[in-house]
Amino acid sequence: MAEAAPVWVLLGQRTGDNNQLLRLAAEIGLPFRPIELRYNSLHLLPPKLLGASLASLRAESRKAIAPPWPDLVLGIGYRSTPVALAIRELSGDSAKLVRLGNPRLDPRRFDLVITTPQYRVAGAANVLRLPVGISTAPKVEPAPEEKDWLAKLPRPHRLLLLGGDTFMWKLGAGEVLQTVARLEQKPGSIIAVASGRSSDAMLNAVERELAGNEHGFVRGRFPRYPVLIGDADEIHVTADSVAMISDAIATGRPVGLIHPRKSLSGDLFYGLEKLGVGVPVRDIRRFWNRIEREGLAGSVETPVAGKLGFDPLSEAVAAVRKLL
Repeated sequence: MAEAAPVWVLLGQRTGDNNQLLRLAAEIGLPFRPIELRYNSLHLLPPKLLGASLASLRAESRKAIAPPWPDLVLGIGYRSTPVALAIRELSGDSAKLVRLGNPRLDPRRFDLVITTPQYRVAGAANVLRLPVGISTAPKVEPAPEEKDWLAKLPRPHRLLLLGGDTFMWKLGAGEVLQTVARLEQKPGSIIAVASGRSSDAMLNAVERELAGNEHGFVRGRFPRYPVLIGDADEIHVTADSVAMISDAIATGRPVGLIHPRKSLSGDLFYGLEKLGVGVPVRDIRRFWNRIEREGLAGSVETPVAGKLGFDPLSEAVAAVRKLL
């Protein structure tokens, strides 16, 4: 028998997505059960074709979808959309479905859709649009060894959050090293932080550049990511990651974006869009334009400390609690 919990959290392959779901689940305040989903090749089919189905799951993941059924199912993106719909059917339509991002179906098929500007989600009464994503970095107190590590680096601390390549965008070592060189002209220290998508070539190049100077390089779990976010005097983030940008903006500290360049796939799909042939389901440029227009982020040369005026996490939690 599956573990009983009123909330199920459908986890996927992307760390940033999973962290958003887990932060939301934790703040709702009910016991929750994370379910790590693994997919077979059928996940490549759009949710519209799969419908309410567990067919895209590997056998071990299908076994995890069993009663007692939850009251609420949290998921993100489109891969777990058919799974969430199937859980609702199996529960006798009692489980409520909350989706983050873009489920790639009519949002009215769900109880709540929480989305951000890079997604073209149709308007509906149950769609909550946030200007940035849910912050995944809770406030935590640094451990003594983390305080000692940070104290050795001169202020101001300029945090450099490194992402990596996506389907549409490419983040090369050359662009990142140019950013490092510009930051080195400023007083204080650089603290570069790797993520799961960062390439070894880029990380090795940055580590070599920072070695021997009064800078920091974080490739593992020490110091912890929330500690580094909370400590930073200024944050520069590669703009391939909406999650990291959202974390940076949530601090209220000056934020500078480092824009990647289009990949070959990006050139193809955006070129087709100009011809009216197709529209990318996720256009991160819409997100960049929105936050820069609203004064929530700037550039490496001129970082901007923006004020959201509200907490996206609190807005999302309030909307979910209203369902329950």
